Amino acid sequence: PMLERIIANERESRTLAQTRDLLLPRLMSGELRVAEAEKIVEGGV
Repeated sequence: PMLERIIANERESRTLAQTRDLLLPRLMSGELRVAEAEKIVEGGV
């Protein structure tokens, strides 16, 4: 169970990093608004 949890955490960490890398530059530049970003994330990037 501990190893499975570690693997799941690593997967989640990679997913979060990919989401951050996709959205943050667009949010910072104003190309994307927070409401639009929420829709993207909810849709499962």
